[in-house]
Amino acid sequence: MKVLWVTSQILPLVANELDVKTSGFGGWVMNMLCELDKKKDIEIGIVMVSDKVKEIKTIKVDRFICYVAPEYGKKNIKDEYRDEILNRFIPDIIHIEGNEFGIQNKFSKVKKYPVLVSLQGILSGYEPYQYGEIQISDHLFNIFDKHFLPSWTIFFRKKFRFNKRLAIENETISNANYLTGRTFWDRAHSYWLNSRAYYFECNRILRPVFYSETWDINEIEEKTLFVGNGYSPLKGLHFVLEAVNLLKKEYKNIKLYVAGNCPVVEKNKISLHKFGYSMYIKQLIKKYDLEKQVIFTGSLNGEEMVKVMKKCNIYVLPSLIENSPNTLGEAMILGMPCVSAYTGGASQMAIDEKECLFYRANDPNLLAWQVKRLFDDKNLAIKIGENAKKHARITHNAEENCKKLIEGYNKILENSKSNEK
Repeated sequence: MKVLWVTSQILPLVANELDVKTSGFGGWVMNMLCELDKKKDIEIGIVMVSDKVKEIKTIKVDRFICYVAPEYGKKNIKDEYRDEILNRFIPDIIHIEGNEFGIQNKFSKVKKYPVLVSLQGILSGYEPYQYGEIQISDHLFNIFDKHFLPSWTIFFRKKFRFNKRLAIENETISNANYLTGRTFWDRAHSYWLNSRAYYFECNRILRPVFYSETWDINEIEEKTLFVGNGYSPLKGLHFVLEAVNLLKKEYKNIKLYVAGNCPVVEKNKISLHKFGYSMYIKQLIKKYDLEKQVIFTGSLNGEEMVKVMKKCNIYVLPSLIENSPNTLGEAMILGMPCVSAYTGGASQMAIDEKECLFYRANDPNLLAWQVKRLFDDKNLAIKIGENAKKHARITHNAEENCKKLIEGYNKILENSKSNEK
């Protein structure tokens, strides 16, 4: 079986050859590819785009054949390069990882081979939450309002960047005959975009380091929270800041660690983020006097993430919408007690009151209360964490998830042969 993977990310396989840094995003792609590599009856080709090449560059890494094509626009590929790669590799299946960029859209239009789209998030489901329920309309037309500039920046990011990706994604999902996802949430949203597509579920494989580490309540820095992403309004960091403001009344030493892309941009760095959500977050930190409570860790690799998470008391997922967030899975598989917004597919990842404490996404008071329960009851924290670990070991079992994907491939080939007859 020959499977051609298509990804918008530059994978670590070719990063050194191209002399580029990987973003750290999309690690699940390499995790699944490494599992597939163990199967000798599957040949894997991988398509990527980069502005570092002027023509298609073929890089052989172990059993992987990587095709790096010139980047055309933003994460896009010219039809001629797409067709040339297809003619070189001649796949049985095209497996597109993700659905919102031009390269994914171009390959979704191929009719000669069966096309599988692996859903990440679904932007049409995210669209109502792009402003993070920040009432930007209250600030847009008052130049003396301190939220005037961040509100306009957030508005323009949605209008001119998000909406463009949304249109691409809708078409990509509509083009596909086969879809794979992870939750009832992405199943529901993809169905109304493309009801004729065959859908099967396949969970993600997490970064290997998380499977071998364990959170221990005796080794933590007490009264500490961890949030895995504070990059955009829909991730809900502003609600966590409100909750921390409530909690510091009882827990003077409370700290909040925020990983991922730091929304607080350095003073001398020119960035759109500096004037958007980052400014809004800085204003909240100042408003609530949280300068000593909030620590931005910057971008973390897997080992660094484990180190920070293991020293924290509680993991918090404050997003207003998610499909199946990897950081929640990683916290659960470590055995961390988790507090999560009851949103999207996150509610399918754990059982409330047994494996996680859920709360309504836009309710900082309830978030603070759930955190307080775990701060005050170590036995509850330990129980929630241990149960979460057991569940995550099943959800993110590498061998089983690889098996499900291969079963999906076989079903696609079976259907394809039937259609040819």
